[in-house]
Amino acid sequence: MDDKRIQNLRPFGITYMKTAHREDIRLEQQQIAVDLKDIYDQGGFELVEFIEEFPKEGIELLEECYNDAYHDYKIEKISSTVSIHNLPDTINKKGDRSLAIEDINCSTHGKLMEVEGVTVLATKIKMAMKKATYICTACGEKKIQNIENPFEMNFEPVCPKCAQSMALIEDESEYTDFQELKLQQPLELMSNPEDPPKYISVLLENTPGIYNGRVKVSGIPVKTQKNKKIPLYDLVFKGIHCKTVDEKLESDFTNEEIKTFKEISENLGIVEILSELLFPEIKGHESVKKAIFLQQIKGVKKGNCRADSHIIIITDPGVGKSKMLRKLALIPGNAYASANMSSGVGLTAAVVQESTEIGENTYVVKPGLLIRANKGTACIDEFTTMKKMDSLLEAMESQTIHINKGGINTKLPAECAVLAACNPRWGRFDENVPVMDQITIPAPVLSRFDLIFTIKDTPNKERDREIAHHIVKVHRAYLGVGKTEDLKFSSRKISGIDVDFQFICKYIAYARTKAPVVSDEAEKILTDYYLEMRKGAPQITARQFEAALRIAEQYAKARLKDIVEKEDADDAIKLMSDSLKEVAYDKETGQYDIDRIMGLSKKDRIPMMAVYEIVKGILEESVSGLVNVEDIIEKSAEKGYSEKQVSESLRKLIINGDIDEPKVGKYRVI
Repeated sequence: MDDKRIQNLRPFGITYMKTAHREDIRLEQQQIAVDLKDIYDQGGFELVEFIEEFPKEGIELLEECYNDAYHDYKIEKISSTVSIHNLPDTINKKGDRSLAIEDINCSTHGKLMEVEGVTVLATKIKMAMKKATYICTACGEKKIQNIENPFEMNFEPVCPKCAQSMALIEDESEYTDFQELKLQQPLELMSNPEDPPKYISVLLENTPGIYNGRVKVSGIPVKTQKNKKIPLYDLVFKGIHCKTVDEKLESDFTNEEIKTFKEISENLGIVEILSELLFPEIKGHESVKKAIFLQQIKGVKKGNCRADSHIIIITDPGVGKSKMLRKLALIPGNAYASANMSSGVGLTAAVVQESTEIGENTYVVKPGLLIRANKGTACIDEFTTMKKMDSLLEAMESQTIHINKGGINTKLPAECAVLAACNPRWGRFDENVPVMDQITIPAPVLSRFDLIFTIKDTPNKERDREIAHHIVKVHRAYLGVGKTEDLKFSSRKISGIDVDFQFICKYIAYARTKAPVVSDEAEKILTDYYLEMRKGAPQITARQFEAALRIAEQYAKARLKDIVEKEDADDAIKLMSDSLKEVAYDKETGQYDIDRIMGLSKKDRIPMMAVYEIVKGILEESVSGLVNVEDIIEKSAEKGYSEKQVSESLRKLIINGDIDEPKVGKYRVI
């Protein structure tokens, strides 16, 4: 090592620390992160080159420079810990792209680099030895050994004085928090997205604990050897600095972009226009498209009240639900999964035991879809094929997921909207059976959705002709043949502005920045709607009122307003009504009854409760512990209930687990 070279670099390093990290010094910070690109931009080319050649010595030099700068200001000595991040292109470039996980191989072993990855596994925090203190068992001589690689501490130190073996003094050794992450290279950063996923194990020191999200890690690939008899090595990434990367939509806008957004927002029906352009491949389903578009914009975040709307689409096969979900997953920050390939914990988070680089049967956290979609939308296809849906309840309502297992106690953020899609119970809707009887989603989960849409594929000659014509146009457009202005996948002009998918994504991002306040007029409209829907009985609940308020805010944000006005409230009520009419409207009473979403309308619940009490009453006098159906019908008739009502009530009581039928025609309370 050239000491003269280090001494020549020291003055620049101290000056840089005094300016760039003056605030850290004022706040008496002893752990700092140094932006290497900023050093390069400030003219520290030689210092950056030295750090690239000798990462360990370079970081030690930065620590010394910070300590000296700190001493000059505070007149006191400290021992700091410095990490480096944001490597300049001179270090972290390969061709026209930044280095990535796929570039970690023998050629990059031991070299400084920075990569991005999505956390797919995280161990709990462990304690790793940083400095080992040894003592000679013969003469008492002590020796301190720095541990650079925890996998290579397999030596027996010898006393430099008497050549006897030395023993480790654990209490006098130094330790640090240590964690392993397994990262997957994001698809958009792959040289060839068709290649198998690329993974790397990352070892982090001084970590507060990272369990989810997308991260950028600077560090050095190091080798590990599991079988000392075979000269084969695994590569792991020794992290120097790790920070989370915001996957949200771009939030920096030029004045020109903002002007363009405002111009296009003045179009009447801008919500309808952009929602159609978001899914140009699919014909019809206007209310569903509007709801999904507004869902991306989100409501206004207020304290613990969620701003996200949850939507579920229950459809006949072949109407395009999966296409909509996959298209929506292309928006940055959104994520897609098919529930038939995931369990309930697979969508939230799982704690399992796995073999990792730092130990066998280590408890690790595996973040699920809702955590990966934090701040975005989780698109869940084939929703009804998922087992243990109750695991979604906390995530959908409080938008957090608590983990308490295997020594890992943490709360993970799941602040995302849920867009779910599925088919009805028998694959296709049966017109002779009530819609809610064909939905197999548990009532507590279903009630978490703000909007529930059903799409039926019923034959209609004119509509079918339009759909067929639209499909042909889609195929031609993809081939670049016969493109028309109303179906142009690259872009389409609206008020002289080219609008494509990327533009819509940016528009959504800008609309999210708005925080409109509900006007008195809009408040009155929403309140009157709520009171009207609750006339005579509690037909809908405050949960639906909050959903309507969120949607009204989304309409106002989509129109780039600062105030939620009458038209926003009216449109929100219409969208809510479009959703409720199939699943909560009782044709017999002519009223909306939200209990139908819970699997039981008010008119069904009353006789069911009566039949349950009748069964319990007869059982108290029964010797056999069973009740004959004839006795139930007879007692129910005395209270004015028909045989049909009794049969239906018994069926639903069995489904709910309140009673069972161990023998044909004989019942008992469970």
